[in-house]
This record gives sequence, structure tokens and C-alpha cells, in this order.
Amino acid sequence: MNRIVLKYCAALLLLLSGGSAAQAQTSYSVSGRIDDPDMEGHKVYLTIYDTNQVIDTATVRDQEFLFEGNAEHPYFARLDLDNNKEYANFVLEDSIVIDFASHLPQYGGKLSAKFLTYWNEYYAHIDEWKKTFKGLKESIPNITEREEKIKAAFDSLKSELTSVCIRQIMNEPDNGVGELAWRDYTLYVCTPKEARTVCPRLSPFLQNLNFTKERMKLFTALENTSAGKPFIDVEGVDMAGKPSRLSDYVGKGEYVLVDFWAQWCGPCRQEIEEYLAPLWKKYRGTDLQIVSIAVWDKLELTREFLAEKGYTWPQILDAGMKPMKQYGFDAIPHIMLLAPDGTILARNLRGDAIEQEIQKHLNKKGD
Repeated sequence: MNRIVLKYCAALLLLLSGGSAAQAQTSYSVSGRIDDPDMEGHKVYLTIYDTNQVIDTATVRDQEFLFEGNAEHPYFARLDLDNNKEYANFVLEDSIVIDFASHLPQYGGKLSAKFLTYWNEYYAHIDEWKKTFKGLKESIPNITEREEKIKAAFDSLKSELTSVCIRQIMNEPDNGVGELAWRDYTLYVCTPKEARTVCPRLSPFLQNLNFTKERMKLFTALENTSAGKPFIDVEGVDMAGKPSRLSDYVGKGEYVLVDFWAQWCGPCRQEIEEYLAPLWKKYRGTDLQIVSIAVWDKLELTREFLAEKGYTWPQILDAGMKPMKQYGFDAIPHIMLLAPDGTILARNLRGDAIEQEIQKHLNKKGD
């Protein structure tokens, strides 16, 4: 387990175990300016991230808007203009002025200052990681050496982000700053085991978030489908609309590379074009089968995309969101390798790591 998690667990327990008293309603006022005069009369929507519900609406007048109201807590929130282009993230409180150019509050009270401090610190680490990753990828031609360096750099990033997130979870346990840090920590930083260590020590506010409850369910599913566990069957239809299942391909004496994807997902299409299509051409007729499963997508759009591209490996369409809940992931593409008997060998494969994993197991089979 990450040492920083252990370091802060005792502090979290001391700080949070006493619980937090019931809070009064949070008064908020959120204003801003819309530079585009064509947005006059358009709507701006205020949404709470935790419920994904719009709690307030304002109208653009003289290129300005104003929200005033009350909420149960100082939640992590979002503004969206109805042109689906302008948005901003912030924590609910009084006197917030939104800057749509940066997608953040320009001015505000104490919570806004804390929010911006956390946001800037978190993304400074992310930006530095992107520079490091790009440098390593461009400067080290040897794949094995490059992957080792990238892993070491990523482990360092994770340690830094853990420290940043846990500090805010501790210091801001009853408002949207701590909520955002907890979301970032569980979405991008921690392992399921680390999350289970921290979760019981959270404040009642953070524990009772819908996000927390759903995230812990997802972690349970992830643990139940980790490497070494048996695959779970997935249902959908084929290109002709006939019922199709993952079990139609698993357990037939071949390794199966499973790609969960959607046609609207840019990274999914990139993985397919740069890696899966070449792998299908290279390994077709061998002991490797490829199966793509369209999730989180509309059947007709998926079918049109595949017909246009002419991909010929097996496709399971219209699987919906159920596979994501079954396998405990919330981002795509998600690629895994299954053994001939259906045992999960590896998950969350991307890029060069896909064929490296395939070769590792095919070589073992040939020994």
C-alpha cells in the first residue's frame, strides 16, 4: 500500500472520526460575463456533480448572468451554457465570479481560494508528468527500458498526487474542495485497497455522497474481475442484430483480446486503428482471437462506423453500460486479455503493452 496513505490514515481517523455536525443551508451567488453577444437570452445551468442534477437556471442578460439561492452543502458544482461549449467548475459559496475562459472561478470567498490552490497544485503535477512522459517516449527507443522509466515516473506522480489529495480530504472534509480531492483520488490515483483504507475514515459528508457509494461498488466489481479471476459473460448483438455473447468466443482454445469501446470515443478509435487492426492482421488464424464490445453507445451509430471502417473481427454491439459495472471500469477504451479457459490474464492494456502481453502468454504456450 502507498506509504503516504498509511501516513495519513491515523490523521484522518483523528480528524474525522468524531463526525461532522449537521450543516445549515449553503447560500450561494454565482455570476459571470458571456463575451459572445449572440448568447443573449440563452440559459446557463448550475449542476451538482454528485447528483448530476441541475439545481438552478439563469438567463444571459446584457451578456451577464446571476445565480442566487441555497443548497444543502457547499458542493463541488459546474456551470454549463446551453451552447454546450462554455463550462466552469467551482465550489458553491457566495460572491463567486466565473471566468469561462479558464473554466474556473475568477473571484470568490475562502472556499474558492482553497479550490483554486488545490486545482493548480494538482494539475501542475499532471502537466509535469505529461512533459516527462513525452520526453521519455521520444528519447528512449528501447521499449523495455522506456516502459520501465515511464512506470517509475508514474509511480512518482502517484505518490505526489496522493499527498495532494489526502491533504485536502483531511483539511476540507465537509465541502466541495474535499469532495473534489476525494473524487480525484479515487478516480485517478488510488487502488481499490487504498480506497477501502481511507473510506471508513471520511467525514459523514464525504461518505454519504452518491459518488462514494457508487465508486466503492465499482471497486468491488474491479476486485472481483482482477487478473486470475474468471471472466464474466457479456451480452449484446452482432452486426446483423442477432444475439451475441462473449462466451461465444471464450473457452474455445484461444486467447481472447477483449476491447470495450464506443464509436464516439477518440482514444478508442485510436487504439483500434493503431493497434487492434494491425494485431488482427498479424495474428489472424493463430491462437489469438480479438473481440470488440461496444458499450455506452448507440447501436446504429456503432454499426455505421464499423461498416464504414470495414473491421472484420468479431463485434458485440449494444452492450450498454452493464459490462462497465460488471468489470468495474468507468473509462474507455478498456482492453483485457483472457486465457483459453476464460481466466482474466491482464486488464487495462494500452498501446505497445497489448502485444507485449499477448507475446508473453503465446510464448509460454509454445514452451
